[in-house]
Amino acid sequence: MKKVLFTLVGLVAVAAIGAIIVFATASDESSPLNGAASEAKAAAANAAIDAAGLKGKVNDALSSRVDDIAAATGLSSSQVESAIDNLAIDDWTAIALPAGAIATGTFDGSAAGVDGAITTYEDPGYVTVEAYGQNVTLEVPASAQEYLSLLASQ
Repeated sequence: MKKVLFTLVGLVAVAAIGAIIVFATASDESSPLNGAASEAKAAAANAAIDAAGLKGKVNDALSSRVDDIAAATGLSSSQVESAIDNLAIDDWTAIALPAGAIATGTFDGSAAGVDGAITTYEDPGYVTVEAYGQNVTLEVPASAQEYLSLLASQ
């Protein structure tokens, strides 16, 4: 029994050391492990987003403030509801930032009282959100991509 326990603890230690090495070398852009670590981080982010029910919370928050959004933007409530539907929040997923992505702008949320920022790219298929010291790149559904240009007006 002691040999089995020793072997299991040894395997866990080797796995932990391997994970540390992967994530430590992931910050090196030339490292071949960078892509694998980025994919692992994206998968972990998706699992955390799903476990926390964040997509539902975002949808609920937007839906509960339709009238406030309409008043602030000058749009009708039905236009705001349509825009919320087109955002397709349930279809957003965390991904690894594609190689060669070219940022077109970073929008600081502090003006709106939010501690974070959103970076957009030439390809409107993804954005990076920085909040609480973490960066998460999200794949943007086609129906929501047209709304990214509105960030520039803020």
